[in-house]
Amino acid sequence: MNLFLNMSVFVHIVELGSLNGAAAALNISPTMVGKHLKSLEDHLRTQLLNRTTRRIALTSSGAEYYQHCKKVLELIDEGEERIKNTQLTPYGPVTLSCPEILGIKRILPFSLDYMQRFPDVQIHLSLADRLIDLMREDSDIAIRIGRPPESTDIIARPLSAYEIVACASPSYLKKQGYPRVPEDLFNHSCLSLNKTILDEWQPPHFKEKIRQSRLSSDSSEAIRLGAIAGMGVIIQSKIFLENDINQGLLVPILEDHPLPAREVNALYLRSKYRSARMNFILNALCAAFPPN
Repeated sequence: MNLFLNMSVFVHIVELGSLNGAAAALNISPTMVGKHLKSLEDHLRTQLLNRTTRRIALTSSGAEYYQHCKKVLELIDEGEERIKNTQLTPYGPVTLSCPEILGIKRILPFSLDYMQRFPDVQIHLSLADRLIDLMREDSDIAIRIGRPPESTDIIARPLSAYEIVACASPSYLKKQGYPRVPEDLFNHSCLSLNKTILDEWQPPHFKEKIRQSRLSSDSSEAIRLGAIAGMGVIIQSKIFLENDINQGLLVPILEDHPLPAREVNALYLRSKYRSARMNFILNALCAAFPPN
């Protein structure tokens, strides 16, 4: 019996909430996961989980043993990382998660450069605008826009702020005129403006008076193309619109009333802080995107 493997399988079952989830994470069959669990329970001569067709739940013995397993496995990982930390260059896989626009415009170029500098590193870049659970999902670092979660298990490293700009096409501004103050937007067509950004910029009632464009979409790219076509005012991240601004396709407006930049953080689990590969890439991220 491989006790440490059985313990690892048990921890994965608890943290992912199912045998199937543990099987997918460990790249083994659900049947094999069940065998590891049974082997562990037989070894301990006690039941660790109550299992039904719909859910699993820790027994009192299982809850106590889960905490023990976590400590043991973390000590093993720490020992391995202490040895690996003697290496002068990073190696191995790293999974980064971040919103799509930030990922394509900034984190992808960073990742390509990082892998060119360190040929033994492999990066998996997961681009998703949804929030992820670092405790339950297989991501080493989650780069997120906005305030970091309040958790003792998660460390947040600040990165460069996410700048927001208001723009419109030259043809739209020629026809409708330039907004000079934020309240002028009440008389302009606005393209699916983010209410959270508006609330950070202006009083709560402000967003209720915004006049929507005839075009609306949940796609940032569709809204960008609509703005270029003259459908109205767009408020988006500067990095998303910078090429259009530089080419004269969009013109920044309301520059005397700047929108608040949003904070960006690299989030990771405290238990992974000792990892050499994590320290290397976190330091590289902070150097490439220093806090404002």
